[in-house]
Amino acid sequence: MQKNLIWFRNDLRLHDNMALHEACKFNTDQVIALFISTPKQWFHYCISEKKISFIYHHIISLKQELLNLNIILHHHESTDFSTSIQYLIYFCEKHKINNLFYNYQYEIDERNRDYLTKKILSEKGISVKGFHSNILVPHQYIKNEKNETFKVYSFFKKKIINNLYKSIPKCIPIPLKRIPNKNCFSNDFSFKDLTCNFNKNIFPIGENEAINKLKKFLSNKIENYLLKRNFPFLNSTSMLSPYLSLGIISSRYCLMMLLKRKRDLPLDIIFNCSWFNQILWREFYYHLLIGFPNLSKHESLVKWEKNINWSSNKKHFQNWKEGNTGYPIVDAGMRQLNKLGWMHNRLRMITSSFLVKNLLINWRKGEKYFISHLIDGDLALNNGGWQWSASTGCDAVPYIRIFNPYNQSKNFDPSGDFIRKFIPELKMVPNNYIHQPYEWSKKNKYKLNYPDPIINYNDSRKESLIMFNKARLYLKK
Repeated sequence: MQKNLIWFRNDLRLHDNMALHEACKFNTDQVIALFISTPKQWFHYCISEKKISFIYHHIISLKQELLNLNIILHHHESTDFSTSIQYLIYFCEKHKINNLFYNYQYEIDERNRDYLTKKILSEKGISVKGFHSNILVPHQYIKNEKNETFKVYSFFKKKIINNLYKSIPKCIPIPLKRIPNKNCFSNDFSFKDLTCNFNKNIFPIGENEAINKLKKFLSNKIENYLLKRNFPFLNSTSMLSPYLSLGIISSRYCLMMLLKRKRDLPLDIIFNCSWFNQILWREFYYHLLIGFPNLSKHESLVKWEKNINWSSNKKHFQNWKEGNTGYPIVDAGMRQLNKLGWMHNRLRMITSSFLVKNLLINWRKGEKYFISHLIDGDLALNNGGWQWSASTGCDAVPYIRIFNPYNQSKNFDPSGDFIRKFIPELKMVPNNYIHQPYEWSKKNKYKLNYPDPIINYNDSRKESLIMFNKARLYLKK
């Protein structure tokens, strides 16, 4: 009989969990599980309170789900990755573990932690086995002709879809219930003063809740997703990002359910549908993080970014954070983030573009602010999204992309429904002025409890283009 340990990290699920499946492969083996929380490391990474609360609630949920399989989940609080390695070694020796199973993480610190863990445990005769359970296709199979990581999404998408045509990844079922082991003691842990810092009505707790959200989305929303996904007031997105970021549900499981729902359609239509395209963007950002580890250190993909002279205007940054820039669609997005710990994807693009291209503030400051507030904060996606908006990452267009907040507002919140929801100060402003309320205020001599624009958009756009193009040309000299 072997004694197997599953080390849970950002894979808090039973469905489609390779590490769990492999650990439970033989009925005669004894299987136990462990989660090590690292508050000091989370603080260093600026992980939001909402996400930490979401993690802890799902650890408790996972504990019960594993108990139904007669698998005991142990929990230990370390400080950082260094002390978590020490505890893991101690735990393996104490419980006479023969095999350690885990699913890979792709951030540079996590990869270094896993490398050191494997080295030490292997020297002690403990087998260490890792699995690519959180991405659709391992990075090694999705490279260009030079065996390099793709930097352009369209090329990446073509390659991975061709791979999916050849072999659609299979979802792994939940392991069978195991025979109780009399020598395996219970670890009935709990968390003191566990508060719920997030909205449980929007983000209910548990893997089954995540699966239900996916099913409801595929049944009720996916048909009109392409037409409605950019309108934040329509509630047309899946809202699965917090669950995907913690591995409570996997991309493979999402694909499996999509294929099941659309089984009468050709594969090329399914693989190119708008919602699956968002799953592939997620995949793309993970592959970028694997191929370019320094992204974990917040370095740009392009070299010319170091030539940009970023603004240090603290007041502008504070206005942006609080949602008081005088640009309603920007402010509504930031207030949604501050309230829910979540922001609609279209608004993430608008608010990030505004900070970088109009306020001329370093994208890293926005990246840090987002990750410190998002319940779905994820280094690969957050960094990828911010660098895309800053034109320092994977945006393939040859020009400097700048979102016009007025046009974005008129196009995607035409009646101002979303704006009024998060900026009640503008509830009396008529639709035709909702995107530029200061014009209505000036015309009617009515003082709004809302700021005038803190910058002139046209002037800031011109300054931005000069600054970015100068930085790009400087590198070519």
